[in-house]
Amino acid sequence: MNWFKEHKKIVITAVVLITVAVIVVVAVATGNKKESNVKEETATVERRTLMKSISATGSFVAADEDKVSTDTVGAEIKAVNVQVGDTVAAGDVIAVIDTKDLEEDLANAKEGLQTTQDQAARTRDQATRNLDRAKTDRDENLKQVDVNIADAKADWEKAESNYNTSLAAYNDAVATRDALVSAGNTTSAEYISANTQVNTLKRQLDGDRQTADAYKTQYDRLVENRADSINQINENYQNQVDTYNNTIDSTKNSGESQQERIDELNKQIQGAVVKANSSGLVTAVNVAVGDRYNGQAIAVIENVDSFDVTTEIGEYDINQVEVGQEVVIKTNATGDDELEGVVKKVSPIATGKGGNAIGDSLGFDIDGMLGDSTMSGLSGKSEDVTFTVTISVNTPCDKLRIGMTAKINIIQQKNKDVLSLPYNAVLTDDNETYYVKKITGKDEEGNYKTKKVKVVKGIESDYYTEIMNSPLKEGDEILLPKAEKGTSLEDMINGSASMGGI
Repeated sequence: MNWFKEHKKIVITAVVLITVAVIVVVAVATGNKKESNVKEETATVERRTLMKSISATGSFVAADEDKVSTDTVGAEIKAVNVQVGDTVAAGDVIAVIDTKDLEEDLANAKEGLQTTQDQAARTRDQATRNLDRAKTDRDENLKQVDVNIADAKADWEKAESNYNTSLAAYNDAVATRDALVSAGNTTSAEYISANTQVNTLKRQLDGDRQTADAYKTQYDRLVENRADSINQINENYQNQVDTYNNTIDSTKNSGESQQERIDELNKQIQGAVVKANSSGLVTAVNVAVGDRYNGQAIAVIENVDSFDVTTEIGEYDINQVEVGQEVVIKTNATGDDELEGVVKKVSPIATGKGGNAIGDSLGFDIDGMLGDSTMSGLSGKSEDVTFTVTISVNTPCDKLRIGMTAKINIIQQKNKDVLSLPYNAVLTDDNETYYVKKITGKDEEGNYKTKKVKVVKGIESDYYTEIMNSPLKEGDEILLPKAEKGTSLEDMINGSASMGGI
């Protein structure tokens, strides 16, 4: 056993080479046997629908996939009602999540919101009262401006009247005194009294003049400042209006974040009973009872009534694949029945590497057997990248299952009701002109007589070639060339691949 492990690569390489040699020997022997019994073969010009296509294999997947999830994140999984392989209908309960903690959080959030809303209401009421008071004050102050001016004018006019009265009394006192002076009576008691009266009235007169001037100044100031006073009163009121509006705006969204939290909690509680959004097959269950749900897909439900096919197309062919192209699909489960499909999506990004040339042909995983990049030359591994192509299956079929292998042909061109021949019936002469050998009869020995007929080739399918611009017609018999025996290892391997492998 240890010797085998140490010489594993040598043994496997020898097995591969021996297998190839057997293929060569069998092929050569079969070819020699056939050559000994070679007889001339013919083909008939027939009308067919020919298709030029890209062939590949792929896998059936569900066309619609429902990843069941919920917003009830952070809570514990209380029940899981499905398992992989179950069939469910839309509305079936998939899982149940415990909401005890969520309901407590909801009660606390509602209480906090009510407190915030009550405080906001009180703040708005106070702002309203302040604004009403400011409006009353404004109206009263505006009226008071003119009242103050009228009062100042009355005070001034009264002071002027007092002054005029004092002036008249003063003038009378001066006249009395001056009369005594004119009479030469300047030493009598009468003169002394008159002179004292003059001085007293003079002081009264000066005082009344000052008072009247003061009232005049006050009146003039009020008249001059009337507009400014009115503006100031209105400005004070507007400041209170602005304060009110700011208060209303600031409280308008009070509790908004708390309400959002309440809405989120309600949403999570409502989502605690997790239901299927669609009918289908449960292909994955990602949680178990007791898990703390973190937002992942609880289960995956795939619609088994509608299928897609995914395949990998090599970089040499991918630019010929377009969305909307017709696709013919066959499976082992459906035998010779062909399913219709359409290219649904072409990945713009490379998704994989190509396969193994010899291994694919022989049916061996040579890379896996050799397991060493140093042997890649023998294995013939291709490094060409591939691109994922998704094909929708348009033909209903109850025999299909997820994961089945699909053999597909992506139709590049389809020509209906065209003249055709097997592709090996068309030959090429020294001038690179295509021609066929049309049978015109037989000679005396029974051999076919032929005539060279030039043709133009149209599209080619796997087995047939479209014949264009030629005098051939439907039903004409064509002589096929004799089959040539392969002369190289490549011919043998290609031949075995065309026969489906060994």
